[in-house]
Amino acid sequence: MNTILNMSTRRGSRMMIAVAALLACAGAPVAAQPGLAVETRDGADYLDGLAHLFEDANRIAPGVLNSDGPIIRITPDGAISSAENAPLSEADQELGQAAKRLLALYRALGGQPGSHALLLQRTSNGVFAAREGSAGALSKTVGGAMGAALLSIARADASLPAAAASWIPQLATAFQTPGMRPPPYPVARIPRNQRTVINLSGPEIARAGTDAILAGPPGSIINILSTSGDKLQASTVFSQNTPDGFTKLYLYRAGDALTPVASFDVSVGAGRANPAAGEPDDHGATARTATALLPAGATHATGAGQIGAGHDIDMFTLRVTTPGVLSVTSRGSSDVAARLLDSHGNPVAGNDDGGTGYNFELNTAVNPGNYLLSVQHCCGGNGNYQIDTTLAPQ
Repeated sequence: MNTILNMSTRRGSRMMIAVAALLACAGAPVAAQPGLAVETRDGADYLDGLAHLFEDANRIAPGVLNSDGPIIRITPDGAISSAENAPLSEADQELGQAAKRLLALYRALGGQPGSHALLLQRTSNGVFAAREGSAGALSKTVGGAMGAALLSIARADASLPAAAASWIPQLATAFQTPGMRPPPYPVARIPRNQRTVINLSGPEIARAGTDAILAGPPGSIINILSTSGDKLQASTVFSQNTPDGFTKLYLYRAGDALTPVASFDVSVGAGRANPAAGEPDDHGATARTATALLPAGATHATGAGQIGAGHDIDMFTLRVTTPGVLSVTSRGSSDVAARLLDSHGNPVAGNDDGGTGYNFELNTAVNPGNYLLSVQHCCGGNGNYQIDTTLAPQ
């Protein structure tokens, strides 16, 4: 049996029909379909988190890793400390940041990392990684340590559906092999409060009939748009109160609301605040829709923004009319990262956590021209931030 679920996000306004929440839990739930495969048309944004982890790993000199350091403790809420209250070196702080991003990435996939902290330590034989209270593993590389930590977290996560549990080792292998990308994540991720179109296909669709009913968690709104043979397309909106993590969609035959024909695992995450009301994005995500930050002839500018969801990107334009050193820093409690691009979209500079706390700070020599500054949350979260921009002419 091969059931396919793919999804794409649409912002168009269609009338939605509410499906009663009682359908979602009525009767004995069926297991997720074996061989379930998922394609997401909104892009594999978990790869951004993967890239950040490898960036952290590459910033740590291999020679530094082959020496003894303190035990670093990273709690599920992202707090980083030394188990012995010893000062953390720059390399140890980088290891802590990598583990913090690992936890955020795991949550973005729908997993629950639990209440136990992660422990990391540099040793003369490699990097030791363990979940507090569990046996650990020694790896030669940071990527290997992150992969071992990921497997330890997943083994203790009872919420993981079978499809995700079988995929996690492939992600762990990708951590251990820089440049390798795992296959697509086999669980559709649906943001809260955002209209999403899903496409189902498989023999159970035909068995459900043309008047099939698709139900989600309490408060969800689902409208079946079309059915044809073994294919079904539906529009979904999950309420803002839907908890993060894994949930299921249930497919029923019309007239039989007690026995689901099939169920589909999905992962629920944060969406944009109130898209149904047509709330505009504060800053565009393309060069055409970017917000002007540094005007021509200016040497200083400030700005502010809000990352509404993990996929949100804020883009700003900077016009440089004289050679100099461009400094761009962020302020606030949001963990945002920045990239500076030239007018052709080529990367010029980038930074994450180079400023105070988890803020970015980039300093780079620039020639006259038009530049783009791309800002987004490092780990799939959201929040407010401020920007200070200074051009020191040379």
